[in-house]
Amino acid sequence: MSSTKEHTRRIHPAVKFSFMGLLLTMVLVVGWQNLPRGVVSTDLDVIGQGMPVLVLTRDVNFVGGGEVMELMGRLSAEEREYVELRVAHLGQPRGQAFSRQFDTRDADLVLLDGDGELLGRVDHPETVDHIRHLLQQHL
Repeated sequence: MSSTKEHTRRIHPAVKFSFMGLLLTMVLVVGWQNLPRGVVSTDLDVIGQGMPVLVLTRDVNFVGGGEVMELMGRLSAEEREYVELRVAHLGQPRGQAFSRQFDTRDADLVLLDGDGELLGRVDHPETVDHIRHLLQQHL
């Protein structure tokens, strides 16, 4: 009479649910970070058309540009009144050309005058005050 006992390893249901919850949370966080950070046009044709333009260079593969876009969203209506806000996406040919012309990378801001000439720039501003200083200094 020999009995063979098979030992199967079972994962407790609480551990399974905890793991699934953690996995779902991670997926949601990654998805949230990849949502558009604001409604800023990518139409760069306004450059040189008479109004100053503040252009953010953005690469969706990095978080810096998204952070700066959030800072730009904190500018007041009065601060936006005299400047167009635009995004030069590095995934688009026009954005790549802009980046080459002004030697920018993700999260850099460039302020151009109404003729499209460079007024100033801030490389990866960390606060909205850095952006405000750029605007106040040149406009």
